Amino acid sequence: MELFRTSRNVYGQETLEGMSWELIWVFVAVGAAFIVLHAAYRLFLAPKRK
Repeated sequence: MELFRTSRNVYGQETLEGMSWELIWVFVAVGAAFIVLHAAYRLFLAPKRK
């Protein structure tokens, strides 16, 4: 699995073309887990506001 897509330009230098879309689901899952865990913390463990 390539994380970064690269190519060579006319001068032989390696240039960054972009990032792989294969890992998008990992970032979506991490974001969703953060939202759920933060909501659970606020609901059960956080001090109550007045």
